[in-house]
Amino acid sequence: CATNLFTTKLCMTTKEEKPTLGGVTIKTRKRNIAVPLDPASFANAVVAIFDDTEGETVAEKLSAGCKVLETSSLDFSRYGETLFEVLYAGGRMTAGGALEENESKLPFHLLKQDATREEIMPFISTFQQLIRRRPFLIKSLENTTCKFLKSLEFFDAVGQKKIAMATAMIFSNKLGVLPEEIFESLENDRMISKGTIATFLTEFLREYLSKCSLEELITLLKKGKIEKRLIEFFPPEKRTPERFNQHFQDAGLQTIVDYSKALFAEERVKEMEEQLLTSIVEEHPVADVVRLVKEKKESSGLADTTVLKVVWGSLMKALNLTGKNQQQVQFMVLKQVKTWQKLIGAVANSARLEAALMVEIQVSCYEDSQKLKLFADIIRLLYDCDVIAEDTIHYWHRKGSSTKGRNVFMQDMEPFMKWLEEAEEEEEEDDD
Repeated sequence: CATNLFTTKLCMTTKEEKPTLGGVTIKTRKRNIAVPLDPASFANAVVAIFDDTEGETVAEKLSAGCKVLETSSLDFSRYGETLFEVLYAGGRMTAGGALEENESKLPFHLLKQDATREEIMPFISTFQQLIRRRPFLIKSLENTTCKFLKSLEFFDAVGQKKIAMATAMIFSNKLGVLPEEIFESLENDRMISKGTIATFLTEFLREYLSKCSLEELITLLKKGKIEKRLIEFFPPEKRTPERFNQHFQDAGLQTIVDYSKALFAEERVKEMEEQLLTSIVEEHPVADVVRLVKEKKESSGLADTTVLKVVWGSLMKALNLTGKNQQQVQFMVLKQVKTWQKLIGAVANSARLEAALMVEIQVSCYEDSQKLKLFADIIRLLYDCDVIAEDTIHYWHRKGSSTKGRNVFMQDMEPFMKWLEEAEEEEEEDDD
């Protein structure tokens, strides 16, 4: 009995073993092991690879080195920027554009070459070859280029020119680098004031336009969000259209001069349109508005035909024709023309400008279906107001009209043209 009692107590105090799944090993979770950065070793390895290549020219050595890098186990995703620093400057860069000491240096690199397209192009081709193999390196090239641009002031004039040419060639050869980050790197007040950025842009534009068209350049600048801000990269004392244009004229970049003139004119037109539209809507005295237009024309240097288009366009924009029927549209348009006849006459003050005005009205009526049937009425009113002469109307009818809606407007003008001929015949009979 005692033995049975002892056995019973032992069974009651012993813990039951939990069931386990056979063949499964329970592992203790470990923290992620952080591998320390070692860009110096990476840079030395890249230098060694290019140093060991054979070739008579820099281009041959770069091509041979690229082939080795393609099969290399180096961590390009981690040290991509270091790779491009070596190819750009021969080694890793420190603050101020200097190279790291106590590290191997690549004897041939981009900044050691002459500032010519022929000597820089092999490096651009190398960048392209590396990116084609590893597309993620595009961002590394972008970051490295930005780093050099932010350090422009630490390089001499020749070095700055090489960097400008290389940057332009990266874009002209379409390596995939995004322009917005690149151009943002130029927004350094100190370097802008010293003229460093203006000099860089001059060389950049010269190189880019040597291969690409103005349209491609404008597209690039738009993507970089600086197509209308080039003048902002010049020192404050040079931020006038005249000095800006003279700078590029002296640099032999007439394409940029023509582009900037058109851009400045566009800005001046916009400014005139805004002020003129406000004056018309607020019904300022006609004499004051005429004075405003003359002052703006003189200060802006806009062409007579441009000013004429701005005036007519503003008069039509000031009208709210939404939801109006044809009779209401006719009344509002003709009333607007009669009210502002002296303003129209002030900008159409020669036979040539009268003819240009008729064409502008023709195109305006053609492009707005609400005014399609009003062309003849508008011309008749302007004739009655002595804004357009009879000879101008005959010239328009014979050969001065636009092709837009010509047949429709010719037909609408027939009664008026016939009336003019009859009136002229009556005058001749009276003279006899």
